[in-house]
Amino acid sequence: TRQHARRWPAERMPFGESTPFILIARCHVKQDCLAAYLEAAEVADKAVKESEPGMLHHTFDQDPTDPLAFTWSEVYKDDASLLVHLTNPPLVKFVEQHGEMGDDFSVEIYGTIAPATKEACNALPFPVKYFDTKFGYSRVA
Repeated sequence: TRQHARRWPAERMPFGESTPFILIARCHVKQDCLAAYLEAAEVADKAVKESEPGMLHHTFDQDPTDPLAFTWSEVYKDDASLLVHLTNPPLVKFVEQHGEMGDDFSVEIYGTIAPATKEACNALPFPVKYFDTKFGYSRVA
């Protein structure tokens, strides 16, 4: 049988390095690189699926008003899963490819992550914005 989600009063929900969170990565592609970029993104997506069990959700979504704008929508099991992702060779290769084929990239993280994880993210070659959790619950994982 399926277990019920563990419930805490809002002020006691222990959000932090061992709880799930959402990462949104917004990217924009150079006009003449679209086909190659989509191919690189699909290769990266398949590699992440095969090598990162802590990545619970990973989609590449197209903006409805700009055919060159895309969003990676990602849900991580915990901070350790993000740290694996940041050093995963196929992802590192994709970030390098974006540098050649893209003209904008930014990340937003929704959920509380540890200071050490933020430090790792701050070393990335693009802006990262953090939205720490104030209250709520998660039924993920």
